[in-house]
Amino acid sequence: MALLRVEINDKTIGIVRNHKAGSTTAMNYIGQALAGWTPAIEPHYKLWRKTFGAQSYIHKHGTFEDYAHELSECDIRVAIWRHPIRKFVSGFHHTMFSETGAQDGLWITGIRQRTIHDFLDHYDHYCTNLNVLDHCSTNTRKLGAKKSPYTHVIPLFRLDKFKIMLERMTGKQIHSVRHRKQSNDVNKISKSTEDRVKSIMHQDYQFGWYSG
Repeated sequence: MALLRVEINDKTIGIVRNHKAGSTTAMNYIGQALAGWTPAIEPHYKLWRKTFGAQSYIHKHGTFEDYAHELSECDIRVAIWRHPIRKFVSGFHHTMFSETGAQDGLWITGIRQRTIHDFLDHYDHYCTNLNVLDHCSTNTRKLGAKKSPYTHVIPLFRLDKFKIMLERMTGKQIHSVRHRKQSNDVNKISKSTEDRVKSIMHQDYQFGWYSG
């Protein structure tokens, strides 16, 4: 989605905003540490830029290649990733069943047919929407094919490591948050559906952005 950059103790931290992999929570942790945000604040593009400046949020709909150079200039470079199948399914529910109804007009089927099966059948259509693409894209698209550009590579289930790092750097207490509630349907997809998702997210398996 973007590269986020902030200054802490004369060090530049660069963190890739990898949607559906804890990026909203990571942004809140930074806001708590540097801007007095409360745990209840759910950060977004405009709030982030207002708080930290226009140059703190690079390439809103970019891919790794778009911000690789700026990332390389950061002293601390953070990648937060998530198991690709869980990431994709979570992105599907977040965008296609949004409380705002932002993507309702994308559906090409009737209400009863609005399922992940239809989404997979017509994924080439749905992913033309940048919001869907951002939320359902591979870790690879956002983080790159290699882990070597990063000083810290953190899986979503270890996101507390990022919070602890910020606490040590700033001396501030940061309260744990979890802004995005996970749909239970992530745990209920069939093996055949899982295999279809895996074929879309194949780059993550090729380049090692998965666990098991």
